[in-house]
Amino acid sequence: MRHLTLPTVALALVLAAPAGAVEKVTELDRFELWYGCQPVFLVVEGLPDSAKAIGLSTSRIETAVRSRLRSARIYSAERPWPRPYLYVNVNVLGAAFGHRLELNKWVKDEASGEEGRAATWRRGGIGTHGESASFVLSTIGEFTDLFIDEYLRVNADACRNSN
Repeated sequence: MRHLTLPTVALALVLAAPAGAVEKVTELDRFELWYGCQPVFLVVEGLPDSAKAIGLSTSRIETAVRSRLRSARIYSAERPWPRPYLYVNVNVLGAAFGHRLELNKWVKDEASGEEGRAATWRRGGIGTHGESASFVLSTIGEFTDLFIDEYLRVNADACRNSN
């Protein structure tokens, strides 16, 4: 019975730890997503005409993404310079659609000394929409939630200090 004590205590400590405490923030995480918990601006690319056929519009995408960013308290309506911005691109072609979300932020290349805006975090995918704008919006919502989760994890200390 004594042999179970140490593993049981270790398991209890892991389960009692805050969710973010277990996940290590790597150098790549910081490069991709660190920005001192600054809110992000939203840029949604215009849609092709084929998106209208399933009832998808830029304003519906903007509303879905913006509301999630606002709920997480990381949305800003201020223009992006030098603020980071979340770029959303959706394409519809026949029964298929593709989507991409990118965090664009100001970066400096130490080797050349050049600086400018670049996409440092990018996620996306392809699929079929089944003639449903709701399915596309749901998918974009899931990827927005992924971005928010990762952004808040990497910026946790700065977000804690800013609230």
